Amino acid sequence: MLPDQLAKALMLPTRGHFIGIDRNNRLFTFVFALFPGLLASGTSVTLVCAFLWAIVSLAAKRFRFEMSRTDKIVGWCLTFYVFVTILSVVVHPDASKGIPFIFKMIPFLAIWAVLPRLRASLPGRLVPFLITGAGIGMIGSLIFSIVQISFLSPRAEGGAGNAAVFGLFTVLFGSISLLNAHSDSRTERFIAIAGFACGLVCAFLSGTRSAWLVMPVNFAVLYWYLRGQTLPTITNVVKVVGAVTIVAIIAIAAMKVTERYHALESDIVQLDRQPDSINSLNARLMLWSAAKRALLASPLIGYGPQNRMSRVNEILNLPPDKKMSFTHVHNGFLNAAVDGGVLGVLAVLGLLAAPIIAARKKVPGPGRDLAIAISLLLVSSYVITGMLGIMFGHDATDAVFIYLTMMICWISGTSPYLSIPQLAAHAEADELTLSEFDQKLAMAKID
Repeated sequence: MLPDQLAKALMLPTRGHFIGIDRNNRLFTFVFALFPGLLASGTSVTLVCAFLWAIVSLAAKRFRFEMSRTDKIVGWCLTFYVFVTILSVVVHPDASKGIPFIFKMIPFLAIWAVLPRLRASLPGRLVPFLITGAGIGMIGSLIFSIVQISFLSPRAEGGAGNAAVFGLFTVLFGSISLLNAHSDSRTERFIAIAGFACGLVCAFLSGTRSAWLVMPVNFAVLYWYLRGQTLPTITNVVKVVGAVTIVAIIAIAAMKVTERYHALESDIVQLDRQPDSINSLNARLMLWSAAKRALLASPLIGYGPQNRMSRVNEILNLPPDKKMSFTHVHNGFLNAAVDGGVLGVLAVLGLLAAPIIAARKKVPGPGRDLAIAISLLLVSSYVITGMLGIMFGHDATDAVFIYLTMMICWISGTSPYLSIPQLAAHAEADELTLSEFDQKLAMAKID
């Protein structure tokens, strides 16, 4: 049974230095993959805790600081974003108000300590927990969403507390779940397909239209990856269940798409008849226009994140009762432009390039294909949803991007695909290998 195999693969029972590190890495990866739809704030808390503990472990020399040239390039892409943000805070007025934005940069430095800790694990052992955890998390998120829309809210927010962020996470992690569709384990295949279907349904229930735009792109990425894999034979029962699932998704999608289409249609009509009124569509158009004007007025270094909305409202010059109360301009690139000018935009582009660089630089092999698929799913999801909403600057979206980027760096290009049952079968051999590492470490200390 998969639960027993999952527990065996996760909880290596033998004590030991490297065994403990490897076990904690497995738990960290699995738990993190569960969080985005169920408890989004848990992603940032988990990442920061992992970062702090990794720093302590590095200082105690519990593992080596091991990063490849590509890892360091990716690390500097993330660090450049941190540098630009701090610079944009300190060179502009009201720098004290920008301190919270500086603290938000701490997780972006996690790659320098957490990635070397992940590299202390055996190759290929963490990815199965990422993909299976994503599937289980999406199944739980659908249950959460159904309760929410039934009793609490017309739009599902899951554990994200925000429908837009929830839509981003469900379309992303639902897609990651389907990467297990070629597993040799029937239970894993079920979780993969169920997680994918639940992720799509959650994205529709969130009413996040930008997340719906991600779906065709992610479908293309998944098709590219899975067509190169050996897929199991589809039985008649699976065909029937699949057909019912597709019909159910289409039915739910039709209801939410119709509902959100009418809302958009109403906004367009109102914009035409009452141009001075502010609705969802008009607010975005006004924010984008003001952000563009702000960029042209200070193109090099912007105004600092602490002055972002005050500058936008100053340009809009709206009456006090109509002043924008948003915390961002609903476009990730324009947000960066107002905060840091051209440097801010370059920093965001560097962030988005980081996972692609990490994947493309790998040695050709099954691991490289998987890394490319995850990187494309990640970047397409963030870019498309970020064009109409938030991209970075939210604790959960930042943490998920950093975590997946580190996982992409960690994947070895030549690593074969492993399922949870295969990991469970390798558990004793893994314990033996890690015990040998412990013995070598002990001998090195004696010498």
